[in-house]
Amino acid sequence: MRLLVSSMTFAPDHSGIALYATDFAVYAAEQGHEVTMVTGFSWYPKWQKRPEDRRKLFRTDFYKGIKVLRGYLYVPKKVTTITRMVQEITFLLFAFFNFLRAGKHDAIVLFTTPINLGLLGVLFRKLWGAKLVINVQDLQLDAAKSLGMLGKLPIVETMGALEKYSYHNADMVASISTAMTDLIRQKDIPNDKIYLWPNWISVADANAQGQVMGFRQKFPQYRDKIIVGYAGNVGIKQGLSVLIDLSKRFEDQPNLVFLIIGQGGDIDNLKRYAQQQQVKNLDFIDFLSQEDYFHFLTDADIVFLSQKKDSGDVYFPSKLLGIMAKQKLIMVSADKDSEIYRVVNSNKVGLSADFGDIDHMEQLLHRYLRDIPAFEEYKNNAYRFVQQYDRQPVLQDVFVQLERLQANLKISTNQEVVAS
Repeated sequence: MRLLVSSMTFAPDHSGIALYATDFAVYAAEQGHEVTMVTGFSWYPKWQKRPEDRRKLFRTDFYKGIKVLRGYLYVPKKVTTITRMVQEITFLLFAFFNFLRAGKHDAIVLFTTPINLGLLGVLFRKLWGAKLVINVQDLQLDAAKSLGMLGKLPIVETMGALEKYSYHNADMVASISTAMTDLIRQKDIPNDKIYLWPNWISVADANAQGQVMGFRQKFPQYRDKIIVGYAGNVGIKQGLSVLIDLSKRFEDQPNLVFLIIGQGGDIDNLKRYAQQQQVKNLDFIDFLSQEDYFHFLTDADIVFLSQKKDSGDVYFPSKLLGIMAKQKLIMVSADKDSEIYRVVNSNKVGLSADFGDIDHMEQLLHRYLRDIPAFEEYKNNAYRFVQQYDRQPVLQDVFVQLERLQANLKISTNQEVVAS
C-alpha cells in the first residue's frame, strides 16, 4: 500500500502527537508499506526551530525507510490564539504543496490537530480516490471554546463546520479514548465511521528506558530529595498553578522538591505566580531531551499530571502511558468527571484529587510520605493496566481496518478497549 501520513510534528520532535505520527509511519514501513510523511520542520516541544531549519521552505529527508517531505511553518515567539492560527495556516499552505509533491497514494492518515488538516485530506481523497483516516488526537476547538480562548471570534463557527465536513467525508474518524469518540459521535458523524484508536506504547521498551540516578546526577541538587514533578507542555489547560499551591503546603519539609519541567503558553504566568507565593521548594526546568526525560521518569518519586476543569474533560494525556510503563506513582489533579480522573481512580493506578482541591492533594501526599512502600500497589496496577495499549496489538488492528477500507468494507467497531 502507498500510504501518506501527515502531522504538524514528526521526529526529531519527541513529545505529544509527534510520538504517535512518527511511530505509526515507522510501523507501516516495517510492515512493507511505501510511506511518505508530510510534515513541518522540527519545532516542538521547545517552540523553536533548529538553526539548520530556519529560512527553509521545503526539504526532503529520509527516516527509517520513510520519505519525509518537510514544509515551512511559522513558529511564534509569543504563543497566543492568533499566532497559533497563523502557525497552522502556514503549515497547511506548505503541506498542500507537499501533498502535490508526494503524488498519488492509496490511503491518507492524518494526525490532527490542526483541525483543518482534514480539509487537505478530503481534497486529496477526492483527487486520488484514496481512503482517508483522521486520527483525532485533540479536540482542539472544543477545548479552546471551553477555556474561553477564542472569545467571540466569528471564525469559530466556520471552523466547527469545516471540522464536521472533514469528518463526514473521511472513511474513518478515530480518536484516543471512548469519551473522545463519544464527542465525535455527537457531531453527527455516522457510527460506522468512528473507531477507537487508543494511543500506544512499546511497554517493554519504555520500561527499559532511563538510567537510575541519571536525572539526579545531571541535577545534583535533587540527589537526596523526594521528587514530585511534572514534565511536558506547560499550557493553560494543564492548570499547573495547583502544583505551586501544593508545594507551598510542604515548605517545612526540606527533603521534598517540586518540579515543573517544560515550556509553553502558561510558563511566564506560572513563574510570576510562584514568585508571588514566594515558594522555596519548587523549581522550573527547561524542556528535557528525550533521553533526559526518561532519566527523569526513572528517578522521580511521584509524577504529577493536572488538567484544568472544562479544558476538554475527554482528553486522555498520552504521556500517562509512558509513566505507567515505567511503573511510577502517578498523582492526578483533574475534574472528577474527566477521562483521566476516571481512568486513574477506577483502576487504582495512581492518586487522584478533584482539580483545585489542594487540601485533598495535601492529604494524599502526607499519606505517601508516612508509608511509601504501601503505594507500590498503585505502580503495579498501572503496569498491568498499560499492557492493553502495547504497540503491536493496537497498530495491527489499525491495519486490519485499513485493509477493510481498501476492500470497500466497513470498519469493525472496537469499543471494548478498556479506557475507564
